Amino acid sequence: MAAGLLVSILPASGHAQALKLDTLIFPPSAVVGPWVSYRVRTQSRALPVREYTQRVAIVARDSYQGRQGFWVELKTEGLSSGTRIERGFFAVPGTGSAVGEDEEAAGDSGAAAPVPPTPAPARARLLRYQVLTGAKLYEYPVERASEERAGGMVSTVELFEYDTNIPPITESLGPDTLRIGRRVVPASKDRTRRAGADDWPIRGDTTVVNRPVLTQTYWRNGAVPITGLARSLFQVSLERVPAAAKDTAAIASPPPPLPESTAVNAAASLKAMTSDSAGVATAKPVILSWTDVELLDLGADAVPEVTQKPEPIPDSATETPPKKPKIAH
Repeated sequence: MAAGLLVSILPASGHAQALKLDTLIFPPSAVVGPWVSYRVRTQSRALPVREYTQRVAIVARDSYQGRQGFWVELKTEGLSSGTRIERGFFAVPGTGSAVGEDEEAAGDSGAAAPVPPTPAPARARLLRYQVLTGAKLYEYPVERASEERAGGMVSTVELFEYDTNIPPITESLGPDTLRIGRRVVPASKDRTRRAGADDWPIRGDTTVVNRPVLTQTYWRNGAVPITGLARSLFQVSLERVPAAAKDTAAIASPPPPLPESTAVNAAASLKAMTSDSAGVATAKPVILSWTDVELLDLGADAVPEVTQKPEPIPDSATETPPKKPKIAH
């Protein structure tokens, strides 16, 4: 059985963002001012490594249709398409919503995210979604927050579909220390691995197939605002499994090696990240796609960068924002 698409994690062909408004989780008690920025490196298949930055901030209190809440801005810089700012209004649970609405919003959608979900009775809910396109601010249905991709492309990782018949492997890897520039950041490290629902035949050998494995590694630090993460790493690799047991075989390949965390290396590649360790059926884990999101800076003095009122969604083709994303091969 296959679970829902892991659409929100992240990553992407180097053009799409790692953090997304619809996957961020805010407690009802969120205050205005905290912000955190990240450096993102990402690569899919044979495409070159791409790098950009993202900054997420809680910038203002507001109300909408009788509900109290706050505005969050997500700014992405370094894309070939230019700077992108998205805004989301998150409503505080229990302030004018229909009975059961907040409880439903707090449920697990089954999608993996840059910020791994934590159990909570209720959380702030995304009710409005806006995008600054050039000098104009447009408001879209909330569903567009999960459909839109900066640069219009999605990666192998974002299309990953996992098999619920195969239990994930979750490990606590203990304390770790990240060196980010001059900053030394203590963190607790954990890792989750999931087997994919797809498989591909191997030419000349019908006894085994290639199966994708998603490895998600998190470095958590409670002092980091909004996300609680100092770093998150997503890697999709291949492992060989017996064809007769492809839907039931447990994950047996070794985890992929980690890229350097102390400095961004533009020369990093899929080849450099391929392990020499033998996996299932003596096959080496081959990296298909990866996205590394690493803390840059943080603070508590955020103010709105976007102050104008939203305009109606344009009808003309010249002003229409990017269409549904193409798939990066």
